[in-house]
Amino acid sequence: MPMIPNMSRWSNALAALLATCGLVGCAANGTQAAKNASANPERVTLPRTVITPYGAASVDELYQAATADLLAGRYERAAQGFDRLYQLDPQGRLAPHALLQAGSALDQAGKLEQAADRYRELAQRFADHELAREALLRSVRILAFLEDWERAGAVADVILARYPNLGSYESIVANSGKALALIAAGDLERASQFVERGRTVIDERRLDAAGRVTRDLAQLYFALGELRRIRAERIRFNPLPEDFARALEERCQLLLDAQSAYSDTMRAYDAHWSAMAGYRVGELYQKLHEDLMAVPVPELATTEKRRQLFEGAMRFRYSILLTKAGTMMDHTLNMARRTGERSQWVQKAEEAREKIERAARAENAALDRLPYSRADLQTALDELGRQKKKKTAAP
Repeated sequence: MPMIPNMSRWSNALAALLATCGLVGCAANGTQAAKNASANPERVTLPRTVITPYGAASVDELYQAATADLLAGRYERAAQGFDRLYQLDPQGRLAPHALLQAGSALDQAGKLEQAADRYRELAQRFADHELAREALLRSVRILAFLEDWERAGAVADVILARYPNLGSYESIVANSGKALALIAAGDLERASQFVERGRTVIDERRLDAAGRVTRDLAQLYFALGELRRIRAERIRFNPLPEDFARALEERCQLLLDAQSAYSDTMRAYDAHWSAMAGYRVGELYQKLHEDLMAVPVPELATTEKRRQLFEGAMRFRYSILLTKAGTMMDHTLNMARRTGERSQWVQKAEEAREKIERAARAENAALDRLPYSRADLQTALDELGRQKKKKTAAP
């Protein structure tokens, strides 16, 4: 059969024509599908994916990976994961959550300053987010723990102004944080108001049952102890008060009240707060002894013998205060050794213990130099006690 001229070229043209018709048909079908889709829209939301030098992953996957590290106790790695997520997607829906969890991971890793930074970032950048409230409360807890009283008070101000309907423990945290800041600033009257607000919540909600208390209550009780301690130490004995016995009684009562508050602080079984409170109790007795030893010799002690008798009686009678102070410092140091606590309060307790031991040795040496035995001094004190009872019983 003779070949049709240009048959090959004709076949190619036919194929192109068919292909063109097919494409037109597809386009027409696609246009109709688009019209149908617009008539019945179905929105599909895909998880946000971020590209890093280490690969591509959705923000949900990054968050889940960091959360897994947190739950497994890999706190620093978890913090790095949450931080990376926040840096890659700082305006995303998981950004506030990432900041909160990064702070939590750093807190548990013992990096408190960095944890406080994450909470502050969350509270400032996402002030209207529901997590801002929790971030602010955690900030006060950490700053109080770090004894950054001024910043703790500033954050407490924000909480009290922004959230009028605080929960029980939220109220205790905010009010005690503000009270500690005012105490550090020397404003005891206003500090007392915030402490009492916190105590009212405790009493109304019956939060202080026998036994262990939460760290939030420890923070408030420490503030209460500080109030009473400072008020006690403002009662001095040189110059001699007009009514020495009454002044001494008032200071001793405040000392016991402060000791009670510090003891309640220790009920949280938190090594740091217990070290702070334990040192303060020992310091109460140590400073009372120092102030009593500064009492001037009374005018009635006109002879050297009487002056020596007065000195001996004071040293002999109040040496028990040094014993109590030393015992409390020992208790604090033993607790620190058991728990591994190594804060500045432990160092303070060590230094105070050495000072107390030196003072006790000096007291004993001073008593040995006097021309009176300890039995003579005890007899003199007993006689003074009998005379006081007679004077009190007289009409």
